[in-house]
Amino acid sequence: MGIPAPDTPQALTGPAEPVPVAVLARTSGRILQDPFASLSRQIRTCQAWLPAGWYIAGYYWDIESGSLDLEDRSQGHAYRAYADAGIPRDGGLADLLTEAKAPLPRFAAVVCEDIERSARDTFNALKLEKELSRQGIPLFATDEPASIEGINATTVLVRRVKQGVAEWYRLQLKEKAWKGLEEHALAGWNSGPAAYGYLAERIPHPVPAKAAEGKTKSRLIPDPARAPIVAQIFHWRVVDKLSIATIVARLNADPAAYPPPAKGGWTKPSVNALLANPKYTGYMVYGRTRTTNGRKGRRAPQDQWIWSPEPVHPALTDRDTWHAAQSVGIERGNVRDPEMPTSQPGRRYILRSRIRCRICQRRMCGIWRPTANGTSYIYYRCPHDPANPRHHAAHPDHGPVSLREDALLEALSQFFDQYVFGPDRAALLATQLPATATAHAEQQARQQAHLTTELARIDAAERGLITELEAPADPADPATVAYRARIRARYAELYAERTRTETALAALHAATPAGTDPALLDQLPTIARALADAPDKTKAALIAAFNINALYNREDHQVTIRASLTQDTPRTIAALLTDPRTDDDTWHGTPPASTTPAPATVSHLGQGTPVAQNLRGGQILRAFGARVPGGRGGAGRGLVEGRCRPRARGGEVPAAGSRRGGAGAGSRRGGAGAGSRRGGAGCGADRTAEGRAGAGAPNSPYSGMLPWHGFRPTGELEVRPSASTPCSTRGRRGSPGSA
Repeated sequence: MGIPAPDTPQALTGPAEPVPVAVLARTSGRILQDPFASLSRQIRTCQAWLPAGWYIAGYYWDIESGSLDLEDRSQGHAYRAYADAGIPRDGGLADLLTEAKAPLPRFAAVVCEDIERSARDTFNALKLEKELSRQGIPLFATDEPASIEGINATTVLVRRVKQGVAEWYRLQLKEKAWKGLEEHALAGWNSGPAAYGYLAERIPHPVPAKAAEGKTKSRLIPDPARAPIVAQIFHWRVVDKLSIATIVARLNADPAAYPPPAKGGWTKPSVNALLANPKYTGYMVYGRTRTTNGRKGRRAPQDQWIWSPEPVHPALTDRDTWHAAQSVGIERGNVRDPEMPTSQPGRRYILRSRIRCRICQRRMCGIWRPTANGTSYIYYRCPHDPANPRHHAAHPDHGPVSLREDALLEALSQFFDQYVFGPDRAALLATQLPATATAHAEQQARQQAHLTTELARIDAAERGLITELEAPADPADPATVAYRARIRARYAELYAERTRTETALAALHAATPAGTDPALLDQLPTIARALADAPDKTKAALIAAFNINALYNREDHQVTIRASLTQDTPRTIAALLTDPRTDDDTWHGTPPASTTPAPATVSHLGQGTPVAQNLRGGQILRAFGARVPGGRGGAGRGLVEGRCRPRARGGEVPAAGSRRGGAGAGSRRGGAGAGSRRGGAGCGADRTAEGRAGAGAPNSPYSGMLPWHGFRPTGELEVRPSASTPCSTRGRRGSPGSA
């Protein structure tokens, strides 16, 4: 029941009527002490302290840390075992506050053994006192005098000192515990269970007293059965660039060869955790996760991890490979591996997650668009939404961008024919190596500068929030409490942003400088129309083998194609060419210069059926989101080499740019272009052999153009001699004759 306070303070040696009291108790988990003994002692101490006429009306206690915010208290279930053991309990701290706000609460005062039992955080301890005082309920400690009117000035001073000491002790204890665990890791001792692929070698505790109690420490030693599996997983991820889903499927396909870490088989989280564990490098690493704002398990930036100064146990992978595994997901995007076809019904997009819009760098998504005659075509559309304020603010001039798949596949085919499987691929690559190295260095410098600027911005924002939190505030003011809660939430967001930025910056710093090994190109066969004449399944395999990525520039109608070549790529292509699970057609390619095997039988790379189409330039340009005035193209742009079958005299002509262009290389009518239909000094003209506007571009294999494209592809070829030492070179082609 509530008891009104008289006007004149009066110390109580015995109340005029019985005073109901609630006992507030708290203890930490059983790791540090015995909760049953601690709670029993606190209740007995409170009972002994009660003045005559006071009695206990309720027991409220929890088993949890005193550093938690009041809103997070009484959320656990550790109390159940001790309540069942006979310790009386009417609820926790949250239930006590709820009861205090009732019209007729069950108690008129609250008592605890020591003021630090209410909370070890000064702010929350003061908040608890204010919450109770608003309801006219005082909070006592057993080492303070009992007065129903509350506590005097001296008692307040002593209490505040004790609360400050309690918080200091808690923080000091955390610091010492952290430093102890840090030294534990630096010495090479393992914390927690042994990682998959390792066994825990138990060693008697170096402290004799603890060793006498049977306590031990552990070091990691390789598990003979599982250590090779860890190395295989890293190889699949770093060298083969496989997705996590594909790795999981391979592991679960043979549980006897790849025993799972737990019941239920391999899962994506288990493989992700394995690849993210730096202990496989031989170093002992501690502090990868932290408790932030009461939330456990928050990932800490890599520069805050504690690494042993040198390897302390056998490594299952090297450090460079581990770093490379952390960035594979960003590099490959959401690309599906050929061996993992989707089982979901619906349409399929062979270039899924491989095309990006140059304006906003977003991945372009596939859609189907029907035509008036009932035919449907696949387009890749940029997901930029002008109606989205965030999208519009970032790129206000970004209009609709879409690209037709068949046009892009033809450009990819020409790229493969020239830069990958063509006879002059080495020469094309050699001319671009210096430019590629310089471009990569400049790009890395720009990325580092951007990330450093972002970190500086986050630092300034965090300092501003900390300054606001350090300002004196009334914990009893609801507006102040809400304001500080929003500041803490914003700080948590900034911390997460800092973590992502520092991780990206660390990965950028750890990236191995690019090297070159053009000799890898010589290990590939020479094939004509390898991609153009292949079925969709084989196209997907070729595109995945070279990790094809494309960047589409709507303004210039240009697509930049990027391919990656590693030491394993020639073996992958050789296996694809010799795979007996193919059709019955044959391939007539030229084997690599370094080998002399007989030509392989691969029907899906046959050359029998031409795939070039006769489409009006206006249609294709509109498909690409370009502005086409009156369906007539301007001067032809330099596209990749190709052949078409126009409905005109003269048979096949090597490439023409626009259908009806002005003077310019590759125009179909007018001007001086290679392969022009009318006029020009181009080879393959069907009406005249003399040009009217001067000499055109040379009719080389790299200067032709497809008359139905309307955009200019360029090529980039990345050649990696090994997975641990990535390098890149580029081959670019612009207008005719510039290659």
